[in-house]
Amino acid sequence: MQFTQIPQQYAPLGGELRYAVSREVAGNIDIRIAGAADGALLGAKRFAAVAEASFDAAPYLRRQLRFVPVMGGTGFYPAEGRTVTAVVEAAGADGGAAVATTPARTFLPGAETPEGPRLRTSMPLTRLIPEGAGDELTLLTDGACTVTVTADTTTAESYRTADAGLHLFRLDTRDFQGAERITVDAGVCGTVVYSVTPALQGAVRLAWRSNAGSVEHYTFPVVRTTTVRAGRQEAEGREGRVVVASDMEREMLLASAYESQTVLEALAELTTAPEVWMAGEDGYTLVSVATDEAVVRRHGTLCCLEIAVRPNRKIRMSWN
Repeated sequence: MQFTQIPQQYAPLGGELRYAVSREVAGNIDIRIAGAADGALLGAKRFAAVAEASFDAAPYLRRQLRFVPVMGGTGFYPAEGRTVTAVVEAAGADGGAAVATTPARTFLPGAETPEGPRLRTSMPLTRLIPEGAGDELTLLTDGACTVTVTADTTTAESYRTADAGLHLFRLDTRDFQGAERITVDAGVCGTVVYSVTPALQGAVRLAWRSNAGSVEHYTFPVVRTTTVRAGRQEAEGREGRVVVASDMEREMLLASAYESQTVLEALAELTTAPEVWMAGEDGYTLVSVATDEAVVRRHGTLCCLEIAVRPNRKIRMSWN
């Protein structure tokens, strides 16, 4: 029993992760997909009466991803839940073949195969950020990495991680009070330049899972409308019609600033993002996106993007 094909290190979970195994004599082959760290079972398959078998492990591994935006001050944070490291074991179910085990492979979220050290993002590298807000950068490194944060042109702080792999770097503008321009230089991974803008009362900052396997942020400066919808149930009884309000939900229609098409294309991912959060002072709250299309270009005029979001939890009407 031996594996004849395994995916490359850091292959994307958004694509196919093809494994192939063969044995000398046709028979049953049992496949076991397990976590490399704890051996926990992530998936299993059986191929009956075959000498060769091939399968895609990605569907078993994608569901292990856990995205939670990081909180805290400026610095590096572990990318817990953002990668999946697995080993695959093949054994003859009839006892007629030895057990074969693959080397551990770490797989990344997203749809593209990474090429060397890089910043994984779908947003432009020149960005706006309000005073007091934070941003999260996803870095794939091939070794030790030093990130230098420069506020305006005078204040610089350095942060370092010694290991290769996927890392999260959080920028908190509260650590650089009064700065109008903040540069985050991650060396060969890339540089992001932020222009710090005044914080607007009522603005809404969203975070979402991007197709690059990162968590992106953007602040919508305008709330065009806030709509309250109540669920109603009606019934006819001896005393006439009875109306009961079962629950209530609040929906906000947000509008971006007038942005370039590059930014609007990135914001359009909100309509298909598997997870979207609203950032607040106490943390992040999951929300649902109620918009299924986004205008990213309008001929002859500036364009902004509008999107409707609502909290995932409905408000129960306790007096009913």
